Amino acid sequence: MNLSGVDLNLLVVLHAVLEERSATRAAARLHLTQPAVSNALARLRVLLDDPLVVRTGRGLTPTPAALAVQPRLDEALRLVQGIVSGLDSFDLATTTREWVIAFADLYGPLLLPGLDRRLHQLAPHSRVRILALDRISVTDALASGEIDVYMGIPTTTPAAWRSEPAFTDDMVGVIAAEHPDAAATMTLKRFVDLPHANVRISAGRGREVDDALARIGLARRVRLTVAHYSSLFPVVENGHCIAVAPRRLAEYHSRTSAISLFEVPLTLPTYDVWVFWHPRADNDPGITAFRRILHDVLDAESEPPI
Repeated sequence: MNLSGVDLNLLVVLHAVLEERSATRAAARLHLTQPAVSNALARLRVLLDDPLVVRTGRGLTPTPAALAVQPRLDEALRLVQGIVSGLDSFDLATTTREWVIAFADLYGPLLLPGLDRRLHQLAPHSRVRILALDRISVTDALASGEIDVYMGIPTTTPAAWRSEPAFTDDMVGVIAAEHPDAAATMTLKRFVDLPHANVRISAGRGREVDDALARIGLARRVRLTVAHYSSLFPVVENGHCIAVAPRRLAEYHSRTSAISLFEVPLTLPTYDVWVFWHPRADNDPGITAFRRILHDVLDAESEPPI
């Protein structure tokens, strides 16, 4: 028998009838009408070539064939119920799931220490794996399930992607704590005159400062260009260059590095960082829980220290 041609809901009706020994009680249990149950039984009799139940003084009595199939039917429906319940239930405290997230290198210090602490508290048996953006196609990786979540600022996003805001950030100046200008208000002239270290992430990113200066007919002197922010702060700490960096990241590094922050004497754009996932994960309680944890960590990181 080809299962593709079988309405499996008929087996649910048969299961209820065999347990209740009554079409009326089976209908009430399944929230169906009695004619609907009778019609389902009629279709099953043809499908299985057996009467299945016969009417007696005690209600509906199963045939020998129905009694033989009942234990297997009970087990099959328990397995199906377990599958369905497994999709709805998710326990952070016991899950051994591995979540996979992709984001740019600069978000690691902002997210990972807090994420590690939070997962240790809430999901101690879980795992997280980070994938570098330069090694994957985010669009393909989300669609295939290679990654569960992407956090970043993509230049384009497929219409099908789901998204929610992570945080908004802006740019701030970074200078060595021992630099002669560290305690003074940074003027535009001094900002342009001092040598700079710069991060050039891609062809389209890393020119915000230069574009803003160009609009007012100025240019800065970039002494060193690096590909990652993790290389920028140790250079600034040497005291030979100043730099501009995302505020959240600069504040994080200022807690452990000999650097100070200053307001840039230019109008620079703010930017929004988003969390993205694929529609296939809409009903995945594990990914929903992980996204909630991400937001808790980022919200805590944004709070000023006491």
